[in-house]
Amino acid sequence: MNCYLIEELLPLYIEGDTSTGTNNIIAEHLQTCESCRQLYQEMKEPITLIQTRDLMPYIDEKEEKRKFEKRYYGKLIYRASIVFGLGYVTMIILYWLK
Repeated sequence: MNCYLIEELLPLYIEGDTSTGTNNIIAEHLQTCESCRQLYQEMKEPITLIQTRDLMPYIDEKEEKRKFEKRYYGKLIYRASIVFGLGYVTMIILYWLK
């Protein structure tokens, strides 16, 4: 099996979601291929996330929600006013044509 397929199957292999036959093929490949073996070792190691107050910015959820709603409803009102204006102008033009 080529390295590309092994690299695609490694996450499933590590989680134990591959069949016995696939496990055997991957294990044999890992014994012979240094680059895939190195990738396997890197994928097996857990990722540690640093969570300190200094690195995590403070996000005020209420303020973010207010900003989002202001942008969203502002655009909505703008679009509605354009549609209303176009409709109004169309009605005036149709009235004059009669």
